[in-house]
Amino acid sequence: MTTLRIATSTFELRSESSVDALLEHMGDVVRRAAEAEAGLVVLPEFASTGLLGSIADHEVTAATIISDYRDILAPLFHDIVRGVSALAVEHDVVVVGGSHNRIAEDGSLRNTAVIAHPDGRVEFQDKIHLTPNEHSMGAQGGDQVLVTTIGPFTAGVLICADIQFPELSRYLVARGVDLIICPSLTWNRRGVHRVRVGCQARAIENQLFVVMSALVGNSGFPVDATLYAVGNALVSTPVDRTFGINDGLLAIAEDQRENLVFADLDHALVEKSRANPEAPGLSLRRTEVFASLRSEVDY
Repeated sequence: MTTLRIATSTFELRSESSVDALLEHMGDVVRRAAEAEAGLVVLPEFASTGLLGSIADHEVTAATIISDYRDILAPLFHDIVRGVSALAVEHDVVVVGGSHNRIAEDGSLRNTAVIAHPDGRVEFQDKIHLTPNEHSMGAQGGDQVLVTTIGPFTAGVLICADIQFPELSRYLVARGVDLIICPSLTWNRRGVHRVRVGCQARAIENQLFVVMSALVGNSGFPVDATLYAVGNALVSTPVDRTFGINDGLLAIAEDQRENLVFADLDHALVEKSRANPEAPGLSLRRTEVFASLRSEVDY
């Protein structure tokens, strides 16, 4: 079988009273995806941000937010992982359960995506390129890139800003990847377009599918500097005669209410596109020129 039905979410940021409440919210999304026979469901970056609503011993403000993320939300990571894994097993679907704060073994704060498989396996991908806000929180970027298998596809996960760095996607392609998954959180229209254009550019230049999930709405926190998340979940393809989609958008959420975007991804189309490129494509890369240029500059 060469096809994979995917469901990518525009996921509502709301105040969550507990990990169980968050998992119930996520579980509703996964259940609806599974009922529609999806083999993969994708949740967004920082999908657990609503757990700021579980803090009862102080008011969550801009002054407390760094310690709240590190000291209260990050320790919940393992409970979230167990819950996401249980959803994948229960519904027999691969769940990219969004990304979440965690404390790594070296004590650093990380932004880590969870990839849970129906057989109980769980894999992880740290965000590599952090935003200035994440750096201000003392977070640290990862330095490993996961390659995994989902249905007929070889897949990688690039979290939000990572999709804007073509070196990462080209590395993934060299490892055989033909599906990139992008959990994302953006809080203004500039960010929305950076991620959307990044997804489309990576799909075009690498002749593969890119699936992006977006966080939307607000939880009311921090109370004095509320985060408003915006974006539209989407699926992007190469732009060529094989796919026949002139703007490269196979599917995109119509609005910013919580919902699922479904698409049927055909691996055979990726193979055909790469074998018979309309634009120069991967097979016509001037790798010898790349090597010469790279020897001249350090990038």
